[in-house]
This record gives sequence, structure tokens and C-alpha cells, in this order.
Amino acid sequence: MTDLPPLHETIDASALDTLLNGQPSSVTISFRYADTAVSMSGDGSIEVHVERNSREEDSG
Repeated sequence: MTDLPPLHETIDASALDTLLNGQPSSVTISFRYADTAVSMSGDGSIEVHVERNSREEDSG
């Protein structure tokens, strides 16, 4: 498991809420956070895609 820095130190969550509040569900905001790609939609869904370092290997 990877520990990530607190999200509130990276982006303004209130600004994201303001951007998405009252928008059609087709509106999506995407941003990079640590080694992840995050997408937030007006319908409240959140997708997080972790980019693994090609040198990392699972053990077991």
C-alpha cells in the first residue's frame, strides 16, 4: 500500500465542489495526484487510477 500526501495539501477541495455543484452529470474534472489520475464527475462518481512503477513487482 502506498501512503499519499493529504489531498487537501495538493488541491482545493472546496473549489472542486464549487465547480461540480449543480453541474450536469456529464461534467468531469480530472487531475494528477501523486502517482494517480483522479476523475470526478458531476454525478458524484470518483475514479482513481494508480500508475505503477514498471520496476515494482508484486511479491507473492
